[in-house]
Amino acid sequence: MTAFALVFALFAAAIAAGWIAPRRIANGSVWGLLTAGCAVMAWIAAGTLARDASQPLTELALPLIGPFDFELTPLAALFLLVTVAVFAAALPFQLRDCREWSSARHGAFVAFVTLTLAAMLALFTAASVASFIVAWEIAALGIWALVGFETRRNEPVAAGLLTIALSEAGSLAGLAGLLILALAAHTPNLDGIAGAAPALPPAIVAIACILTFFGFGMKAGVVPLNLWLPDAHGTAPRSVSPILSAATLNLGLYAFLKLDAPLARTDPRLGLMILATGAATALTGIMYALAERDLKRVLAQSSIENIGIATAGFGAGFAFSALGHPVLGGLSLVAGLYHMLNHSAYKALLFLGAGGIDAATGTHDLDRMGGLLRRLPLLGTVFVIGAFAIAALPPLNGFVSEWMLLQSLLRVVEIGPVAVRIVFALAGAALALTAGLAVTCFAMIATSALLGLPRSREAAAAHRAPRSVWAPMSLLMLVCFWLAVWATGVIPMLGHLAAPLTGTNPTDALVPAFFGSGSGLAANVMHDLTQLGAQLGRGLLPLRGLVVLHSDGAHAPVVYAMSTALTFAVLTFMLLVVWIVAYTVRRHRAVARRVPWNGGIVRLRPEMTYTATVFSAPVRVLFDAVFSPEIARSEQRQGAFLTARTHHEVCVHIVDRLFIHPAVAAAQRTAGRLAELHHGKVTAYAAYVLAALTVVVLVVRILYFP
Repeated sequence: MTAFALVFALFAAAIAAGWIAPRRIANGSVWGLLTAGCAVMAWIAAGTLARDASQPLTELALPLIGPFDFELTPLAALFLLVTVAVFAAALPFQLRDCREWSSARHGAFVAFVTLTLAAMLALFTAASVASFIVAWEIAALGIWALVGFETRRNEPVAAGLLTIALSEAGSLAGLAGLLILALAAHTPNLDGIAGAAPALPPAIVAIACILTFFGFGMKAGVVPLNLWLPDAHGTAPRSVSPILSAATLNLGLYAFLKLDAPLARTDPRLGLMILATGAATALTGIMYALAERDLKRVLAQSSIENIGIATAGFGAGFAFSALGHPVLGGLSLVAGLYHMLNHSAYKALLFLGAGGIDAATGTHDLDRMGGLLRRLPLLGTVFVIGAFAIAALPPLNGFVSEWMLLQSLLRVVEIGPVAVRIVFALAGAALALTAGLAVTCFAMIATSALLGLPRSREAAAAHRAPRSVWAPMSLLMLVCFWLAVWATGVIPMLGHLAAPLTGTNPTDALVPAFFGSGSGLAANVMHDLTQLGAQLGRGLLPLRGLVVLHSDGAHAPVVYAMSTALTFAVLTFMLLVVWIVAYTVRRHRAVARRVPWNGGIVRLRPEMTYTATVFSAPVRVLFDAVFSPEIARSEQRQGAFLTARTHHEVCVHIVDRLFIHPAVAAAQRTAGRLAELHHGKVTAYAAYVLAALTVVVLVVRILYFP
């Protein structure tokens, strides 16, 4: 508790320094205090993960409110560690951007960032309904303030208002679900509610799970509650976007694990609902990412996709566990948690890269970029690696979690009910299609932004990216690499966190200890693993295992196996061999330099190169029924003469088209009919009153004076 209080004391000092300290030392003071607070919190979280034990922080009983408790659990420690890492990585860029602001705006920005961080840390440690909701609301207000911080422009203000409106609607729904659970379980303690969930009436569990999942899922961006996210992340200050995407979206994922996991384990239909929602969210997000031309909005839509993948992993884990397959449930939960880690790492990297490109060029329009890899080589190289990681290309970290999730969904063959198999099959197909579209999307980003010729003066005049961008990006790249290569070290940690949620630890089925003696493994499993190359590097590599697998005893000893470490080693060896051969051949053979055939093109012009719009055209045509674009036409006239006519596509989001617009139209029709009652004649109103009084008199006469 003392160390935890120290963290919040450092945060309070950072807010004071942002307001009071002279401008020349304010940034340094704020950076030092906030970074120190994040470091202390990381140390606390790492210690909790290592001990794998919970510890109470404070127990309060407030008048009228009741218990207001906080507790540090291993699951909360993982989210705490991710949150402070993302905030610490984005902080230098944030402080660089606010150097030109006035003292008041500088202090307000520091206060909003710190308040959001502190509220998130409080939320992850909340142990009662009251503390959870209060922390959730403070975090929501902080996010709204950061999204709409640029009050001199209309777009951020509108995006902030939409964000806070939907956030409050979701909070009310989530609060209603929590209150229902607290009343049914006779306790406001979250752990007490989780323990009482199996004994609660199924109707209560179902209603509460739906309310909390979609209510708190608004913060995660699950369909159909994600219409706020592209606008919020696209218009927020460029230095704020990394924490919005890589940190604050995890609030919803934590709510799923903390609140919905105990409920969904009692009924497989709830897990299937979460699985289907996650798969639909992932596919919707990546489709609309391909339709965007703004780099920040593309990354925001991609965040919806990745949150959908993690949510699908959670839903599959809940469903497997409810159906009596805890090992398979743990496998899916590990995949979902792994993807949460991966998304936080590479999405913080990519949003920092987008901010660096904006700082160097003054634009984040993909169609106005091009040729930036030559002008920003370090930032461009790290950005490409991040794009490869989020596209789930082996052997990077995105491949590990997506591959594990898809393989876990295939294990539905062990489940009997046909309806369950159909839901898993459709979700798996949607996620597989999502993975393919993600490769297309990030190939589009890398090629249109970094390769080719500059398509604008801003891109041609791009200058060096700030150190506050490429330095944390490089660190995040190393984190992505570590999450990829040391998969068999990360999985056991996540397995311990999944054990309380599914009832068993799936680590032994995922990462067998086949190095060393291999004790505990059947002979046929050892033989199959050896044939797969599992013993390669024995005695040299310190990892517990290089193959991630699921074993099923004598019937199917090795169901699937994969090794990102071996894949990386093989790819490195192959590239080294190719380089040596090419270098050797070039040394002993003269290189002839001649003018290549140009196909009749005297000079390649920027407008001849592929833009993001052209690159994604086939996908937009393929999913035209989903996008359903409308052609907007405008004309300019000078007297009786038509001087200009323009046509452009207007793409209405499918969520708006299917849910929001019909609801708004119904509300407007109802309001119109109600408005007619306020514009009638006075004599008509008098007639209504007289008729009502006559009816009342007749009813009373009949009932009481027969």
